[in-house]
Amino acid sequence: MLFFKKIKAGALQYVLVISVIIAFILFAFISLIYLQQQLQIKNTFYKEAIENVQSAFNSIDHSIDSKSLEKKYSENRHEKTTFSKEHWGIFDIVSISSVVKNESFQKIGLIGYQDNERDALYLKENNTPLVLVGNTTIKGNVSLPKKGTKRGNIAGISYYGNQLINGLQKKSKTSLPPIKNINYIKSLFNRSYMNNSIENFELEENLKLTQSFNKPTIVHYTEENINLSNIELQGNIIIHSKNTITIDKTAILKDIILIASSIKILKNTTGNFQAFAQNNIIVEENCTMNYPTALILQQQGKTDEKKLINIGKNATIKGALVYYNDFNKKDINFNPQVYISENSTIIGELYCNQNLELLGNVHGTVCTNNFITKQYGSVYINHLYNGIINSYKLPKQYCGLFIGDKSLKVAKWLY
Repeated sequence: MLFFKKIKAGALQYVLVISVIIAFILFAFISLIYLQQQLQIKNTFYKEAIENVQSAFNSIDHSIDSKSLEKKYSENRHEKTTFSKEHWGIFDIVSISSVVKNESFQKIGLIGYQDNERDALYLKENNTPLVLVGNTTIKGNVSLPKKGTKRGNIAGISYYGNQLINGLQKKSKTSLPPIKNINYIKSLFNRSYMNNSIENFELEENLKLTQSFNKPTIVHYTEENINLSNIELQGNIIIHSKNTITIDKTAILKDIILIASSIKILKNTTGNFQAFAQNNIIVEENCTMNYPTALILQQQGKTDEKKLINIGKNATIKGALVYYNDFNKKDINFNPQVYISENSTIIGELYCNQNLELLGNVHGTVCTNNFITKQYGSVYINHLYNGIINSYKLPKQYCGLFIGDKSLKVAKWLY
C-alpha cells in the first residue's frame, strides 16, 4: 500500500510565488520586445517623414503656389507630404510637412533665387560707354552697352587698373531684368498683408516678443512715427508706419518686416530684417545688417534729390538693396537715387533702375540703369569712381531677388 507524503503549505506558497515572478518576468520581457518593436516602427516612420521633407525642399520649383499642394515621396501608402507658400517681403516662405502613419515632421524655409554663376554687373543699354576712374575694379562677367568701357579722368585722377573688366563681356538690353514679385512689393504699402489670420499687437517699452512662423502674423500699424529702441522683436512680425520708422542700436530685430514712408537706421545698429520705404532709407555709419537683409525703396512719381537710399561709411549690408521707380522720366536726372559711401560693403545684390553712385564695395551683383558720381563740383554721367564690384566674393549659397529663372533654394530656416 502506497502512502502519499504530505507537502507543507509553505512549500506550495513558495512554488506559487516563484511561478508568479517568472510570469511577471516573461510578461515584462515580452512587453519590452513589443515596446522596442513599436519604438523602432515609430522611429522608422519619423525618419521617413524627415527624409520626405528634406527631399521636398530639395525639389521645390516654380510650380508651387499659395495653395496647399500634396506630393508623395515614398511608396508608403500612409505618407502625406504637404506644401504651402506665402510671400514674406522679397522672399517666399515655404512650409513643408510630412505625415507617415502617426508621425509628423515640419520645416519652414525662407526661399529665394540661387545662381552659382552670377554676373558682376548689368548696365542698361543707354548708348553711353561705362567710364572707369581711379581705383575702380570689376571682377566677374558683365552685360554692358554696345559702346563698352573706357578709361576716364576726373580732376586729374585717371584709371589706375591694368584691365578694364576681369571677366566675359555681353551686350545689355534697353531695360533691366525685371523683379518678378515687384507688384507684391508695391502692394505692401497698401496693407496687402492683411487677412483674417492677422493679429494686432501694441509696441511697449522694453518689449521682448518672438512670433513663430508656424503661427499667425502679428502686426503693429500706426500713422505716427515709430522709434524702435530697447526692444527685441523676432519672427513673424510686421511693423508698419505711415510716417517714419527709426531704429536705434539698442533694438534687436530679426527676420521681421518694416514698412514706412521713410526708414532711418542709426549708427552702430546690428540686425537682420526687411525694410520697405517710399521716400528714404538712411543707413548711418558702422551699421551691420546681417543676411538675409533687404532694404527696398519703391518710389512712385518723379524723383528728387531727397528721395534716395543712402548707405553711410563703414556699413555692411548682407542681402539685397533695391531702388525701384515706375516713373518714366523724360528729363535727365543728375542726382543719385542710391548712394554707397566709401568703405561700405554690400554682400549680395544691388538693384537700381535709375542712378547709382558707388564709392564702396559690392561682393556680388550690381544691376543698374546708370552710374553717376559727383566729384570736385562736377557731375559725371556713367562714371564709376573708386567703386569695386566682385561677383567672385559672393558665397555660392546666397539666395536673393526673384530675377530671371533661377533655382529656388532656402535662404534661411525659420522653423
